[in-house]
Amino acid sequence: MVPKKDYFDEKAAKWDSQIKDEVVLRLKNMIEELALSQGSKVLDLGTGTGVLIPMLVGAVGVSGLVVAMDFAPRMLAEARKKYHWSNLEFLEGEAENIPLPDQVIDEVVCNSAFPHFDNLWQAAKEMSRVLKSGGRVAVFHPHSREYVNELHAFLGGAVKNCMIPEEDVMRDIFSEAGFEKISIENTLQSYLLTGRKA
Repeated sequence: MVPKKDYFDEKAAKWDSQIKDEVVLRLKNMIEELALSQGSKVLDLGTGTGVLIPMLVGAVGVSGLVVAMDFAPRMLAEARKKYHWSNLEFLEGEAENIPLPDQVIDEVVCNSAFPHFDNLWQAAKEMSRVLKSGGRVAVFHPHSREYVNELHAFLGGAVKNCMIPEEDVMRDIFSEAGFEKISIENTLQSYLLTGRKA
């Protein structure tokens, strides 16, 4: 079976052409609802080809910082080609071992990537580690949990087991990682988990 990293690298060049306008609009609305603060440091975990980058850079302003991270080098290469802001940094690495110091990030956003991490529990702990006290995590998809899980099962191969766990399991994962005030919303057009680091 093709490893996940190779799976995404192989699709990197054509990835953007598969993102529909309505999905981009949903993501814009979700970022706006998060109301990120000007000057904040945001980790875009699983940035892919960088669909969120312009939205995040605009939200944090010139005094903020966006760190766009992915484990697939070709996905990152596509993002690097498009975006060259001074308040944007790129980082290659695994979600289970984020190459950042402790407590340096204000917000972790994770769009359409969480179920692809090999160890969801460890990834959540790493999100908590790099967040400052009181920092927020937001794990989201521009589709429902059911849609995402059915799509991955249908696609098969490297992503066939990449499922968003049920609500009680997600709460356990993030609670054990040190998050409080965990909220989960699952609608026909979006999935959103948020939590605050204790």
